[in-house]
Amino acid sequence: MLVWRRVRDSLDSYEIAISSWMERHGYRLLRIAMGIIFIWFGALKPFGLSPAEALVARATAWIPIPGFLYVLTVWEVTIGVCFLYRPWVRWGVALLFLHMPGTLLPLITLPDATWVRFPFALSLEGQYIVKNLVLITAGIVLGGQLGHRLRGAVRAAPDAFHALLRQGELGVAGDAAVLAREGEAMDKVFFLRSGGGVVRVGGREVARIGPDQFIGEMSFFTHGSAEATVEVAPGTRWVAWRHDRLRALVDGRTTLEHALVKTIALDLVGKVRNGNAPAVAARSAVGE
Repeated sequence: MLVWRRVRDSLDSYEIAISSWMERHGYRLLRIAMGIIFIWFGALKPFGLSPAEALVARATAWIPIPGFLYVLTVWEVTIGVCFLYRPWVRWGVALLFLHMPGTLLPLITLPDATWVRFPFALSLEGQYIVKNLVLITAGIVLGGQLGHRLRGAVRAAPDAFHALLRQGELGVAGDAAVLAREGEAMDKVFFLRSGGGVVRVGGREVARIGPDQFIGEMSFFTHGSAEATVEVAPGTRWVAWRHDRLRALVDGRTTLEHALVKTIALDLVGKVRNGNAPAVAARSAVGE
């Protein structure tokens, strides 16, 4: 029993080390692998070296574009290049999801070539097509890790802050919306993604707030009420977290907690650098 416990503890330590390595490098390796696959497979087509060329030609015969095979080649190689160059990954994901429905179409339009016995037994060509489900899923994984374009002081926010953004609730103002009301308790933290608004104390405008700035961030830490009213313009978009939800997200997850604190600090520094009025805006709705 003692020997088994030692073996199990040893395996656990290796598992932690391996999974940690996978977490650090998995995204980059997946992105590179996708880039290689699309460049390689796409580049083979116009030279008659792709085993799927005949199937592609039959499946796209109805498209009234001369030399469509070359268009498809450029499309696939472009997807691959976008995946290899990280700033272009969002374009690669978009092109991938425009491309993939067409790659699955032969399962419907060419059943004689893709099925041995419908709907269970696929031909070799059919298996070649169905494997695209893995590429689609990989595209979803890569798309799910895209960082949002941040502006202003928070453009240097840690990557982990993007994970928090993906966990927030999206909102958009129809008419003018009040996100914080002077003297009232706040139960949410807001992060503006576009648009902006005004900060009022005692009915007097004291500052303006714009994209990529927080509203109510300090109330999350102090549990205080808002010392100002923040009203945003119609069409303003935001990400919001309820206090209990945000605490659950960062509780015990040091990386996320540090990312949140650092991003809030960057926002506060930016407001202070822009002068006293933005500094008031940073403090007024936060419940200090």
